[in-house]
Amino acid sequence: MGFQTSINQYPAPAVEGDFASANPRANVLPSDERMVADADGVTIGNFAWVTGTSVSSSSETPVAPAGFIHRDHQALNYVLLSESTMVIPEGYGVTVHNQGDFWDRTEATATVGQTVFADIHTGNGAAADSAPQTFEGTASFATNAMTVTATTSGALAVGDVITSAGVDEGTYITADNGDGTYGLSTSPGTISAQAVTASSYVATKWTAASAAEADELIKITSWV
Repeated sequence: MGFQTSINQYPAPAVEGDFASANPRANVLPSDERMVADADGVTIGNFAWVTGTSVSSSSETPVAPAGFIHRDHQALNYVLLSESTMVIPEGYGVTVHNQGDFWDRTEATATVGQTVFADIHTGNGAAADSAPQTFEGTASFATNAMTVTATTSGALAVGDVITSAGVDEGTYITADNGDGTYGLSTSPGTISAQAVTASSYVATKWTAASAAEADELIKITSWV
């Protein structure tokens, strides 16, 4: 726990990852009797992906997360001079919940009933009507390659889903060549520079059970 740096008039309702009710909850079953954090660790209060026995807070393909990480005081702060952490270190056991009611921190203004989307690069959640855009600009296409010609906002990364005229729905970035050119999961053919948007968010089975402003705690539920 970090050193106190402020005093609030009212106590916080919860910490991200806390259970939000006494309703039933369920876990992802391990495929080999165990599930452990991968090399980058797993963040409590975020969504996670499972590959074999490895649990990760990120994914390189736009697939729905396996579940959510409950806060059970299982993080371990081993970074010198760090005050606190929400990270379960590499090799430590992880329980992934695929059903239940939890407290989450939304990255976007949320209203009750909205779908909760998970960022495949961080595991962070955002309640919204559709996947939040994380890139806007223009790009040209040649077979299965996309070359960015202008960036209006945001950035691109492997796994981001691309939206542009003539590009198949669900097309995502498979490789970053480091020169503004990206490999794609489909081949749109040759297309001149045109508007492109992208999102690193994928839908989860959870919905918002309370309203909140961006960067505030909300209740999320899978029991709908």
